[in-house]
Amino acid sequence: MAVPEPHEWVDEPDPATQQAIDEAREDLAAGRSVICTSDAAFDALLHELSMDPHSKAS
Repeated sequence: MAVPEPHEWVDEPDPATQQAIDEAREDLAAGRSVICTSDAAFDALLHELSMDPHSKAS
């Protein structure tokens, strides 16, 4: 049995978290600051930003 890749271990974020991640990526790309309103939001953002977008399952 093959071991799953690390990006396969995590469930997809809920829609609100995914929207926050997408907005944060847009802000970072535009050179703006990103403000996280909770520890959970910050952790989710760090996790998503640390992943290689080309290796994520669609």
